[in-house]
Amino acid sequence: MALLEVRSLAAGYGRARVLFGLDLEVDRGEAVVLLGRNGAGKSTTLKAIMRLLSPREGSVRFGGRELAGLEPFEVARLGVGYVPEDRRIFSELTVAENLAVGQRKGREAWSAERVYELFPALRERRGQRAWQL
Repeated sequence: MALLEVRSLAAGYGRARVLFGLDLEVDRGEAVVLLGRNGAGKSTTLKAIMRLLSPREGSVRFGGRELAGLEPFEVARLGVGYVPEDRRIFSELTVAENLAVGQRKGREAWSAERVYELFPALRERRGQRAWQL
C-alpha cells in the first residue's frame, strides 16, 4: 500500500477548475517531484492534499486513512506537511529559532542537527536573522 494515494482528484477556485481526475501514489521513502509550468496546478494539488483547499471530487489517503473531512491541522498531525515556495519564515528570528518553531515531535521527529546535516550552510548561519539569508 502506498503511503500517499490520490485518486480522481478534482479541485479549483470558485468556478475555475484546475485539477481534473488526478491520480498519484507515493511510497514510503520515495522522493517525488511535481513539475509543470506556471498555472498547471502544482500548488493546487498540494493544497488539496493538505486540505487547505477542499477537493470537489476524488480521494486522498495517507497511511491508509482517508483525509476527507479533516481540517488542515489534523492532516498535519498525521504527518503531512506543506511548505509553500515563498519565504514564509519569521524574518526577525534567527535560523535556529525558525527551525525550533517548525520542529515536529513524536514518531518521526527531526532535530535542528538533522537539518544542519542536510543543509550544512544553515549551520554556519544559525545565529543570523532569517531576513539576512
